[in-house]
Amino acid sequence: MTSSKNEFQGTVLWSALEGIIAELEASGEIAVNTAPAYVITYMCRELVAMKVVTDAAMLPRRPGAGEP
Repeated sequence: MTSSKNEFQGTVLWSALEGIIAELEASGEIAVNTAPAYVITYMCRELVAMKVVTDAAMLPRRPGAGEP
Protein backbone atom coordinates (compact mmCIF):
# COMPACT_ATOMS: atom_id res chain seq x y z
CA MET A 1 0.00 0.00 0.00
CA THR A 2 1.67 3.14 -1.16
CA SER A 3 -0.34 6.09 0.03
CA SER A 4 0.88 9.37 1.42
CA LYS A 5 -0.28 10.21 4.91
CA ASN A 6 -1.29 13.57 3.51
CA GLU A 7 -3.94 11.96 1.29
CA PHE A 8 -6.45 11.97 4.17
CA GLN A 9 -4.83 14.33 6.66
CA GLY A 10 -6.98 17.38 7.29
CA THR A 11 -10.23 15.68 6.29
CA VAL A 12 -13.24 15.20 8.52
CA LEU A 13 -12.55 11.45 8.43
CA TRP A 14 -8.94 11.88 9.62
CA SER A 15 -10.03 14.20 12.41
CA ALA A 16 -12.74 11.81 13.58
CA LEU A 17 -10.42 8.80 13.67
CA GLU A 18 -7.65 10.81 15.32
CA GLY A 19 -10.06 11.86 18.09
CA ILE A 20 -11.41 8.34 18.60
CA ILE A 21 -7.93 6.85 18.85
CA ALA A 22 -6.80 9.57 21.25
CA GLU A 23 -9.84 8.96 23.46
CA LEU A 24 -9.25 5.20 23.55
CA GLU A 25 -5.56 5.67 24.31
CA ALA A 26 -6.29 8.17 27.07
CA SER A 27 -8.77 5.80 28.71
CA GLY A 28 -6.31 2.90 28.46
CA GLU A 29 -8.63 0.86 26.25
CA ILE A 30 -6.04 0.60 23.48
CA ALA A 31 -2.32 1.16 23.04
CA VAL A 32 -0.97 2.23 19.67
CA ASN A 33 2.60 1.03 19.27
CA THR A 34 3.20 2.45 15.82
CA ALA A 35 3.10 5.97 14.46
CA PRO A 36 -0.46 7.29 14.93
CA ALA A 37 -0.38 8.87 11.44
CA TYR A 38 0.28 5.43 9.93
CA VAL A 39 -2.61 3.88 11.86
CA ILE A 40 -5.02 6.67 10.92
CA THR A 41 -3.97 6.55 7.25
CA TYR A 42 -4.45 2.79 7.19
CA MET A 43 -7.91 3.05 8.77
CA CYS A 44 -8.94 5.83 6.37
CA ARG A 45 -7.73 3.86 3.35
CA GLU A 46 -9.54 0.70 4.46
CA LEU A 47 -12.81 2.49 5.22
CA VAL A 48 -12.73 4.25 1.85
CA ALA A 49 -11.99 0.94 0.09
CA MET A 50 -14.97 -0.65 1.85
CA LYS A 51 -17.11 2.23 0.58
CA VAL A 52 -18.44 3.08 4.04
CA VAL A 53 -17.20 6.68 3.94
CA THR A 54 -19.49 9.49 2.80
CA ASP A 55 -18.37 12.30 0.53
CA ALA A 56 -18.76 14.67 3.48
CA ALA A 57 -16.13 12.73 5.43
CA MET A 58 -13.57 13.55 2.76
CA LEU A 59 -14.11 17.29 2.99
CA PRO A 60 -11.52 19.47 4.71
CA ARG A 61 -12.14 19.76 8.43
CA ARG A 62 -13.20 23.21 9.51
CA PRO A 63 -10.91 24.48 12.29
CA GLY A 64 -12.68 24.41 15.64
CA ALA A 65 -15.65 22.45 14.28
CA GLY A 66 -16.42 19.49 16.49
CA GLU A 67 -12.99 19.22 18.01
CA PRO A 68 -12.76 16.13 20.21
